Amino acid sequence: MPNAQSLSALSTLQISLPLPPVVKPVCSYKSIQSIFSSLAPSHPFSPSQIPAPQQQPATMTAPIPILFSLLFLLLCQASALELSDRPTLMYGTLWSGGGGAMTEHSKDVTAELVYKAIKSGFRHVDTACQPRHYNEGGVGDGWTAAARDLDLRREDIWIQTKFTGLNAHDPISRPYDANAPLEDRVSQSLEKSLDSLKTDYVDSWLMHAPEKSWDNHWKIWNTMESAVDEGKVRQLGISNFYKLEDVQWAYDHSRIKPKVLQNSFHAKSGHDVEIRAFCKEHDIEYQSFFTLTSNNEAYRHRDVVELAKEKGLTPEGLFFAFCMAIGISPLVGTTNELYMKDAIDLMDRIRSGEQIFVNSEELAIVGNALGTPEWNTEDEL
Repeated sequence: MPNAQSLSALSTLQISLPLPPVVKPVCSYKSIQSIFSSLAPSHPFSPSQIPAPQQQPATMTAPIPILFSLLFLLLCQASALELSDRPTLMYGTLWSGGGGAMTEHSKDVTAELVYKAIKSGFRHVDTACQPRHYNEGGVGDGWTAAARDLDLRREDIWIQTKFTGLNAHDPISRPYDANAPLEDRVSQSLEKSLDSLKTDYVDSWLMHAPEKSWDNHWKIWNTMESAVDEGKVRQLGISNFYKLEDVQWAYDHSRIKPKVLQNSFHAKSGHDVEIRAFCKEHDIEYQSFFTLTSNNEAYRHRDVVELAKEKGLTPEGLFFAFCMAIGISPLVGTTNELYMKDAIDLMDRIRSGEQIFVNSEELAIVGNALGTPEWNTEDEL
């Protein structure tokens, strides 16, 4: 890192550079000022003297520290890279616990929570075209409102939804014609998603669960592949596949390979040790839902709680960090805005290069608390 003396010398240089087009840095302008101040607190050039980006002309010639210029430009560039970074924390949208269609109150809450999540810093949102439990319209209202207030573009938000089979829907709220051919139901579901989510494409589209026959599986998957060909979908994936042989078959015989596998990360499935190894080998992102509720005994274990204190994290935060350390992208379904911000703070620490777990022994403290017989910390690394 440059010292204060070298920074002082740089500040006397005149530089002329074109400013980038209007892009959104990962952090705010004030945050960048704060970063610069921490790098060179004794520097004679005060960051407060630097005009905010919207006040700058198309080019500028000023005694501005080159380091600050490069830092600002790099952070602007980072917004385009951040969405592709894996693993990550994703916001899982609120779903109804009832058997029927969601109430108007639930719809309003969905929009509010998605708005707060994006305002807190989440950029990945997961939902499903299953009105019985999810409200895609609320997700659409929430992300567009947040994008408007934060001046974000569609490509700054990563949206994932799912096609859900007929038997998983409530008859009063099906998003497609139940009497239509299966391929048409898949297409109708996607069109419903695009309309509700207020977008002309989705970043990721999953098959919500396995079908009863492979014949139906391929009817669905081939239709989903066509949506990728048409530019309506960026990538495909599968969900609730808990048999390794099914995952392998779905992968080996597909034209467009699944890029996501989303499962519940729990002890009943042995924490998907073999499936996750397959995902890692084939560049498939493993996403987990019910990550905390399925493992509350693990993250509440006294050794895990003690380690969390040492790391300045809540036990829940440490468990999310553990999941990411072994390659899992957890869904965060909190309705608490403070917990949302805690999750983003954790992401910031990890993305800044901090090693939450400094060695395999620390990682094993959480891994051993899972109680999975096949668990081997060294295999996970």
